[in-house]
Amino acid sequence: MSALFSRRPLYGLFQYNSSMIGLESLADPSDTWEIIETIGKGTYGKVYKVANKKDGSLAAVKILDPVSDVDEEIEAEYNILQFLPNHPNVVRFYGMFYKADQYVGGQLWLVLELCNGGSVTELVKGLLKCGRRLDEAVISYILYGALLGLQHLHNNRIIHRDVKGNNILLTTEGGVKLVDFGVSAQLTSTRLRRNTSVGTPFWMAPEVIACEQQYDYSYDARCDVWSLGITAIELGDGDPPLFDMHPVKTLFKIPRNPPPTLLHPEKWCRGFNHFISQCLIKDFEKRPSVTHLLEHPFIKQVHGKDMSLQKQLAELIQEQQQLGSIAKTRHERIHTRRPYHVDRADKYSLDDDLVNLEVLNEDTIIQQLQKRYADLQIYTYVGDILIALNPFQNLSIYSPQFSKLYHGVKRSSNPPHIFASADAAYQSMVTFSKDQCIIISGESGAGKTESAHLIVQHLTFLGKANNRALREKILQVNPLVEAFGNACTAINDNSSRFGKYLEMMFTPTGAVMGAKISEYLLEKSRVVKQAVGEKNFHIFYYIYAGLYHQKKLSEYRLPDKKPPRYIDNETGKVMHDIITKDSYGRQFEAIQHCFRIIGFTDEVRDSIAKPLLTLFRKSTSSHWVRRTPRGPNLPLRCNAGGDHYPNEHGGQSSGRARCHVQSPLRPALQLDCKSY
Repeated sequence: MSALFSRRPLYGLFQYNSSMIGLESLADPSDTWEIIETIGKGTYGKVYKVANKKDGSLAAVKILDPVSDVDEEIEAEYNILQFLPNHPNVVRFYGMFYKADQYVGGQLWLVLELCNGGSVTELVKGLLKCGRRLDEAVISYILYGALLGLQHLHNNRIIHRDVKGNNILLTTEGGVKLVDFGVSAQLTSTRLRRNTSVGTPFWMAPEVIACEQQYDYSYDARCDVWSLGITAIELGDGDPPLFDMHPVKTLFKIPRNPPPTLLHPEKWCRGFNHFISQCLIKDFEKRPSVTHLLEHPFIKQVHGKDMSLQKQLAELIQEQQQLGSIAKTRHERIHTRRPYHVDRADKYSLDDDLVNLEVLNEDTIIQQLQKRYADLQIYTYVGDILIALNPFQNLSIYSPQFSKLYHGVKRSSNPPHIFASADAAYQSMVTFSKDQCIIISGESGAGKTESAHLIVQHLTFLGKANNRALREKILQVNPLVEAFGNACTAINDNSSRFGKYLEMMFTPTGAVMGAKISEYLLEKSRVVKQAVGEKNFHIFYYIYAGLYHQKKLSEYRLPDKKPPRYIDNETGKVMHDIITKDSYGRQFEAIQHCFRIIGFTDEVRDSIAKPLLTLFRKSTSSHWVRRTPRGPNLPLRCNAGGDHYPNEHGGQSSGRARCHVQSPLRPALQLDCKSY
């Protein structure tokens, strides 16, 4: 299998859709705010201290990069801050402004409450630098404020999803504020859980990591509780657990390791240790909510002492600012346009690339691959070649987080990954203006189909345009083609029974424009005959199971006790699976979804379904149309279960309609109108 992606002439820039946040309706910030000084750097741009020109009040402003670079995170933060009621433990929102600039592009100004005491991470690191640590009473006060802020978010059906020390800011008066809602999720009355993997790796809850590959997995607001537990460890130790590990490996370790603890639990009180252990219960269904944790003894000790503890914290902040020892440390959320740089690249093994082995022979290669495979390191380089070993399990290493991690960085910065190979090809295409080709090769069951999916996924991510519909269409074409061209064999449940050539087209600036799939060497005989222990193409089972569960088999004159001969087998297991499992039915719905996303009309979908259903009915008939003296290729009128084609040209028309996606079943689609 090979994939070719080429550059095509640019017919027009993809413009930023201003309707997302109504840029045209936003006021010019120059009329209200004046920049005083730079106070930090955020995910999307610098953060400044500003003064209100009318009353002199101070605020903080995130000046975001030119709006053509702004993505969904900005929209999410704006929507949440705009409608979220004020709360003393959540940063206050003063408004969004738009400053037009014809030379560098328009800028968005997100004006927020000024928290000039820095983050709790900076405070803790400043103390540790001086050989001190936060008092437990002050830690309980900070956690109390964070819990109240989270309770306010959760009561408004918002999951923060990026709780960490750098996102808990302090005021010089000792106030505690939650900030940064760029990856927060709004829950609706019909959706009380989420199933997307976002956050900063070291603080991410196991269920958030797991949901990336387990599509029926989800999580709720208690993922913020886990992140707060990690933040509690950060308040004690200065860093989160596993902080010195590569983020990719962290996402492997968190779901598999036991819940972390403080580095020296014996040096802290029992209440603090117990609070952390409650936050870090791995089964989120058993993990307490923020409301329950507000009743924890370690937190309740703040009651009645909050004013004195606030004053103590304010004095501590003032003292550290005077010493100038507050350290600036950020474990950033991985972001599309700013690669996650790793400064400790020298810690990563030379064994990532087998060409570094002193002795390179078959035995050493196998030994090295086995060693890496045992550690679930399924990717290994051999020069420019990437070896991928099928793990036969779901690994949570293919989320948008990882696409961002591998975007535009040196290959040595991260462990081997298929995204790195796709990224290298993409960067070469954009840099040198030359077509690139990726060849995927391996025996059946090696993971070629899945690897092709992942390459398309990453290339679509890299070629991201504001046309989300186009990206969705490209991603949905593969599963649709595979439904018609893949089948279960003796050694592979999803074996491609055809060769596939995928072309992705990009503009000169690297924006994806479209894709085209060509097929060849389809195993057409499988439609009517399968080897022992093997199955027909997936689409037949999806359609039959979908109609069965929708109780529509009788409408299409299909039996409901025994499946058609083309999908039946000697053991009768097919019908048992259709009745007892819903996987086939779910796939039927998924294929319907693919049709809708790609843009097939109802008429085209019907022209695809009718010949397939006719094949079903023919395989269940007690008699078959016999050959006649007219010869096997002469037109034959037939009427099977109400479908009427005057001659074979009707079937040919259906075959052509099917070619909106390349047609691996064109001969089969014409089968019902030819003599046998």
